[in-house]
Amino acid sequence: MIDQPNRSGAILTAARLWRKTSAKGTDYLTGRLGGVRVLVMPKRDGDDGDHSHVLMFADAPQRDGGSR
Repeated sequence: MIDQPNRSGAILTAARLWRKTSAKGTDYLTGRLGGVRVLVMPKRDGDDGDHSHVLMFADAPQRDGGSR
């Protein structure tokens, strides 16, 4: 899907993400990118000016029916 263009070209939607809350109360984003599970987690600690989130990939469980 092609979204609105910007100065460097078209912006593409790679994955839809859902906000979830961990058992410890931390909000994070999760979704799928093909057969890969995508997680965007806030960093746990660090200095001001450092990155604010970490992008992680994990094996995604097979969907019901085997379709993607």
